[in-house]
Amino acid sequence: MDTSLAMHTAAIEVKGLYAAYQRQPVLEDIHLSLPAGRWTAIVGPNGAGKSTLFHVLTGSMKPLRGQVDAFGKAIEHHRKAGSIAYMAQREAIEWDFPISVWETVMSARYGHMRQDAWWRRLLPARWHEQRHCHAVEKALDDVNMMAFADRPIGALSGGQKKRVLLARALAQEASILLLDEPLAGVDPPSEQLILDVLKREREAGRTIVMVTHDMPGARRYVDHVVLINRFIRGEGAPDEMLSDSKLAELAVSSIEQSAYEVSVAGSPALATK
Repeated sequence: MDTSLAMHTAAIEVKGLYAAYQRQPVLEDIHLSLPAGRWTAIVGPNGAGKSTLFHVLTGSMKPLRGQVDAFGKAIEHHRKAGSIAYMAQREAIEWDFPISVWETVMSARYGHMRQDAWWRRLLPARWHEQRHCHAVEKALDDVNMMAFADRPIGALSGGQKKRVLLARALAQEASILLLDEPLAGVDPPSEQLILDVLKREREAGRTIVMVTHDMPGARRYVDHVVLINRFIRGEGAPDEMLSDSKLAELAVSSIEQSAYEVSVAGSPALATK
């Protein structure tokens, strides 16, 4: 991780973001400044645009309008440099494919391997340069999965799979971690382990941005909260943003948004706009 990046006040700046699928707006007029070296929770109902926001932040989706920078540079720069690691809510992994835990986590190092001699990239995973092996070992140790390094990923439990995917994000040694529902579907011990790992990463200077529905965990661990439902509905300290009144307002906005979408779909005049 490039610790010099953490000296900037804002890790991610979003200005005037507008994103849509098939002309259906998903995010509108999004302005955000996410603090560097802090842990931010993105909170919103299903369909609020949280995953879409992450797709834009990783550079895998281009918005219709707006600008997204990380540490003062365009997001595309960081995608190529590998300084943003992304853990998706549902990974496009064939879990029955015969790949080991070690190989799965080592895949996070492929961006770094561009700096290696070409012939080294052809070697089996365990024969790569020591710096890559050390990064994988540390990441697996961090999530308490080193004992499972040789096990096929398909043989793991749901919580263990999540821990391996987190290890893969950690092994990338990125300055920013984007985590989409890292606690969804995990057992209580895995949930606590993941939260403790992320706390240590934040203390080490990494910027963490996490989509979550775990309000108790967010209240206890995160530094900053963004409420979102197509628009930004609030941004600030956890005590304020995760109060009963703020969450109630967010729920009302979801109901109103759903009612508006139904009315638009049922109106020929509006549906054509």
